[in-house]
Amino acid sequence: MRLGYGVRVKRIRDRDYVDVWRYETRGGRRVQHFEYVGPLEAAGTEKKLTSIMERFQGLAMEEFRRMVRAVGAVGGSR
Repeated sequence: MRLGYGVRVKRIRDRDYVDVWRYETRGGRRVQHFEYVGPLEAAGTEKKLTSIMERFQGLAMEEFRRMVRAVGAVGGSR
């Protein structure tokens, strides 16, 4: 199973734009979902990106915990 999220900067017509991506389940398959953040140079892009990445991190941790429970893994130290 794929679990992850990240940032992509894409150049279009000499300008850089920021997208974020995460894996999500659609129709029983894991697919990469992109969400537009804004132009790289825009003042609000960094704040928006930080907020989205914090949300994605929370979602990724929830998904990881579900995966661990699904396989019956038991937490503990070695």
